Amino acid sequence: MQSAKCKVRDGKCGAARRTLVSRLLPFCLLPFAFCLLHFPAFAAEPACHALLVGGMPGPAIYARRYADWLKRFHAYLAQTAKVPAENLVVLSGDEALKDAIVTGKATRESLKQALAALAKKVRPEDQFILILIGHGAAAETVPSIILPGQDINAQELADALAPIRARNQAVLNFTASAGDSVRFLARGGRVTLAATSPAEVTESVLAEFFLRGLESKRADGEGAPKAGLLDGTITLLEAANWASHQAAMWIGRMKSTESGWKIDGKESVEIFQKLYGGPEGEPAVRKLSPASDAAAADEPVPLRPKGGLDAFWFGRRIVAEHAVLEDCGEERGVSPLGGDGYKPIGGAKPGEPGALARRVVLGRPALLADSGQ
Repeated sequence: MQSAKCKVRDGKCGAARRTLVSRLLPFCLLPFAFCLLHFPAFAAEPACHALLVGGMPGPAIYARRYADWLKRFHAYLAQTAKVPAENLVVLSGDEALKDAIVTGKATRESLKQALAALAKKVRPEDQFILILIGHGAAAETVPSIILPGQDINAQELADALAPIRARNQAVLNFTASAGDSVRFLARGGRVTLAATSPAEVTESVLAEFFLRGLESKRADGEGAPKAGLLDGTITLLEAANWASHQAAMWIGRMKSTESGWKIDGKESVEIFQKLYGGPEGEPAVRKLSPASDAAAADEPVPLRPKGGLDAFWFGRRIVAEHAVLEDCGEERGVSPLGGDGYKPIGGAKPGEPGALARRVVLGRPALLADSGQ
């Protein structure tokens, strides 16, 4: 049997041990607490952050377009890509746009402030998306985006983007000065899609087709080496290739007649009416010819003229909206539209144009594996 003296000694030893543990425990927990305070990102999953900007619309025809595109991009990111609402910032230069998605007015200063705030929030493992919609000017040395008050030029925008640390970045520029802005916005690890090529300062329709390619999933597999390769995931390269081709064919389907623009094809007519329709006498509205066939199929258009302007192209709009993709960190991009008609950008090998874009999925922070399509 244990003696009373042993019991007393054991009791004193146990109390001493408990006292020692209670004194050492705070010191043992210090490294853990330090990690929680200084490295909170360890517990957070990579996220997607997007800034959507609509410029000053001007005539009502553009106000309708810009508002529609902003809302649809927001819906795609929020509903399809599942980007959290708190990670979506929408700035609009249209005072009449009172939609709940709008978080602030699009001005030069508010755009810079939004990017500065994102620079503090976005981590290297996150994805950052910037979507620009609106008018643009390229009359001066540096192109600009037209905003209420003072415009922002491409160099200022590039400077404001520089602190963003995300390794996965996408800039979708649907402004009229997009093509001339590429050389300012190009950066390693960033995919820049411009709605036009340099010197093509025109009000592009690329955003409409880019959205349709995403929303309908028809862009899936576009430009893949193997025809019909569908995997259920639409990469930025697939969306850019598909939208460039479809926009060009839609433009080519229009033919000028005395009664207005004749265009055949159910979807083509619907898009024409949506983009150009409006109250009678509204500025910049094109008239649809009654001879247009809204029940016909949307037939492919031969984008490569035979020996120049063949008979098909007389009276038709010439395609002057050659979208440009840049993802190599250079000062110029490439277009899937050229003298040979439509030739999708492949990006089959690392370092080739399109190699990064085919690994980027909007709303997905991680790049796809570099294993080819």
